[in-house]
Amino acid sequence: LAKCAEFMNTTCPKCGAPAKRDPDTMDTFVDSSWYQLRYPDNKNDKEPFNRELIDKMCPVDKYVGGPEHAAMHLLYTRFFCKALRDMGYLDFDEPFTSLVHQGIILGPDGNRMSKSRGNTVAPDPYIQKYGSDVFRTYLAFGFAYTDGGPWSESGLQAIVKFTGRIDRLVDDVKAIAKGQALPANLSEEDKALLYSLNYTIKAVTTDTERFQFNTSIARLMELLNAIGKYQGSANKNDALLRSTVETFLLLYAPYAPHFTEELWERMGNEYSIFNQAWPVCDESKLVKDTIEIAVQINGQVKFRVNIAPDATQEDVEKIVKEDSHLEAALAGRSIVKFIYVKGRLANIVAK
Repeated sequence: LAKCAEFMNTTCPKCGAPAKRDPDTMDTFVDSSWYQLRYPDNKNDKEPFNRELIDKMCPVDKYVGGPEHAAMHLLYTRFFCKALRDMGYLDFDEPFTSLVHQGIILGPDGNRMSKSRGNTVAPDPYIQKYGSDVFRTYLAFGFAYTDGGPWSESGLQAIVKFTGRIDRLVDDVKAIAKGQALPANLSEEDKALLYSLNYTIKAVTTDTERFQFNTSIARLMELLNAIGKYQGSANKNDALLRSTVETFLLLYAPYAPHFTEELWERMGNEYSIFNQAWPVCDESKLVKDTIEIAVQINGQVKFRVNIAPDATQEDVEKIVKEDSHLEAALAGRSIVKFIYVKGRLANIVAK
C-alpha cells in the first residue's frame, strides 16, 4: 500500500489539507495465518501459492508450538483455511493434522528460569565446552518433549560419558572387518546382539516419529551396553560388531549430526552419513529361540532358566527340576506345588 499513490495521498477530513494515509492496515497474523501454503513454492511470483503442490503436501503433518498458540495463531490459521476452502482454493478443512506443545526447561531449582531468581542456565558455555551435539542429546534425553523439567548438571554429565563411550567404541572397531560379510551361522551371542539391534531400530524409529526423544536415547544407551557386552565376548564376530556400530551411528545421527558424521568418516565410510538409508527392523531377528525366566522358591527368586517361548508347564517343570541349582535352593525342603506364569516365572511352593 505504501507504493500506491492513489491510496497514500488524500486530504485531511477535518482541515482539508493534504495528508497521508497509514499503510499499516493489517495485523501481523494476516500473513502468518497462511504462510505454510507458501512454503512449497516460495519463489512463485504469479500466484499466492501453487495449488498442485499444496494438494500433494498439505495439510501440514505436525504443528509444534506452545499452548498459547491454540488461542491465537492456530485459531486464525484455521479461519483462513476454512475461508479458502469455502472459496474453492483448498480441498482440506483443517490446516494441520496434529499439534504438539513443547515443554519448558526449568531452572535447577524447578522454577521457571528468570534473571530475578538467578536460576538461568545459558547454553553457550556448555556448547563451547562439550559441543552442540552433547547439549542437544541432553535436551532430547533429559526431558519428555511435551513436559520439560528442571535443568540437571548431572544429567548433562551422563551424556558426556555416553558420547565418550561411543567415541572410544568407534576407535576400537574402525579398522576391523571393513567390507567383510556377516556370518552365515550365528552363535547365541550373535543372536542376542541382533535381537538388541533390531529391537532398538524398531523402538527408535517409532519413538522418534512420536516425538518421544528421551526414550529413543534410552534405547540407544541399552544398545550401547549390548554392543559392549558383545565386544568382550570370546565368540564375537568382527563383521557383525562393525555393522552393528555403523547402524548405531545411523540411529543416533538425527540427535547428534556433527558427532556421528565425524565418527562415520573415521570408520572409513563415504561422506555423508545422511546419504545413507534409515535402518529397517528385521522382524525375524526379534523371534527368540529361548527366553529367560526366574525360578522362585516360596516367592523368592533363587535362579533363572532358559526355556522355549511356547514351553508348557510340564516342559518348564522338567527343566527346573533338572537344573543343578534346584537342590541347593530347596535346602532339604520338598516340592508341594509347581506354578508356571507363562513367559515370566516359575514358583515352587516348598515345605
